[in-house]
Amino acid sequence: MGAAVAALAILFCAGAQAGVHRYEVTVDARLEQLTVHACFQGRAPEYLIAESDGAHFYLESMRLIESNVPAARALEARGEKVALGASTDDACVDYAVKLQPAQTSVQTGGPETRRIGGSMLTSFGEWLWRAPDTDAVLELRFRLPAGIEVSTPWKRDKDAAGALFLVGPTPPDWSGIVAFGRFAPHDIAVDGAILHVALVGLATDVQARFDKWIEGAAHNAIQLYGKFPVESLQVVVAPTPRGRGPVPWAYVARGGGPAIHLFVNPARPPAEFEQDWSLTHEMSHLFLPYIVSRDAWLYEGVPTYLQNTLMARGGAISADEAWERMHAGFRRGALTAPHLSLARANERVGFGPYLRVYWGGAALMLEADLRLRKQSGGKQSLDTALAQLNRCCAGEQRRWAADEIIARIDELTGSTVFSEIVRRQFGAEGFPDYEAVFAQVGVGTTTGVTYDASAPWAVEREAVMRPLP
Repeated sequence: MGAAVAALAILFCAGAQAGVHRYEVTVDARLEQLTVHACFQGRAPEYLIAESDGAHFYLESMRLIESNVPAARALEARGEKVALGASTDDACVDYAVKLQPAQTSVQTGGPETRRIGGSMLTSFGEWLWRAPDTDAVLELRFRLPAGIEVSTPWKRDKDAAGALFLVGPTPPDWSGIVAFGRFAPHDIAVDGAILHVALVGLATDVQARFDKWIEGAAHNAIQLYGKFPVESLQVVVAPTPRGRGPVPWAYVARGGGPAIHLFVNPARPPAEFEQDWSLTHEMSHLFLPYIVSRDAWLYEGVPTYLQNTLMARGGAISADEAWERMHAGFRRGALTAPHLSLARANERVGFGPYLRVYWGGAALMLEADLRLRKQSGGKQSLDTALAQLNRCCAGEQRRWAADEIIARIDELTGSTVFSEIVRRQFGAEGFPDYEAVFAQVGVGTTTGVTYDASAPWAVEREAVMRPLP
């Protein structure tokens, strides 16, 4: 490294405030290489880590700069860890990363680096080498080529010049996306939240209709308990060349802050997007804390149940259609891997029986919601349980197990409804008995959707689909 560059990096560090790790990320014009200057006020971390398992393959070089050492020292990644071995305070590192886009033409998983037209979506776990200490204040400033914008899940410091972001306290091993490209980041305000939207690789003339769709789904989500589940949300929408329906693929990420990434078919008409369940489903994930991957039945079951009830409350579909969609979903789940209990299907969800897991979890949530409403005389429901869960636990930056969530919901609602239903049906043979629940609420689906006003849970049936005042 040249003496001038080293001196500049040291001065950059010297200006840092105590306890702040400051990163300056320079993006090349082709959006293929990132060069990073990172400086640590006071004692430097013992080592840096990256979230992605393959981050060390993309790291081209890394050097340690110390004020009392005349030459920078080369550092080497050992797996996903780089030991610094700094002997003085206020050390800096300088490193370069060559971005490696995914080779497939279609999104097949969660956050991953891929080129979308002239833009680049990057999994920041592949290039952000940071201290494992989540209490450290981390600032990132991006130096972007002319005409290039950035979208991140982190909080933007609007009082600072340029693209300066404050990285929140989420653990370093939580993944997320940073997008670079020629798009126009913009905000959509909804009750209780700001949605930070980036339409990546899409024509500028589609912004109005996609914004309307996003705002409509947010309106659906607000129907749960009158407030959007998070205060700030990154929303990245990009085109995909394959897949059925208007939204072939979508997922939620939590690293750096809540985010939803959607891969869409922009050729589909606007009406299809407005009646599609995908975005309401993804927003419904945010009513839950981050749940461990082995408990898909809960973290997918809750949104699969809510996607229909919230769309009905928001007016995107009718209550008739919501009940019909649920019944059809339960039937598909029951016919998938019929020899497996929900517990066994959950263990094998990555190998195919996801419909049984998603809709089996949704069936448990439907029964629990209705039973809790009946037992409490309408004072408690899944709505009130998730509202209380959000107030008590949304700030806990950790992964939760399903049994923890169920126990906490029982505690918050002063009941044992959820744990009793899970205990009775989760490990039982066969699919949860949704037909018995439909009989209790008096919903028939043989010739269209019919309702029995004298059904035991008729009042609760109406409440489930009723919009908020």
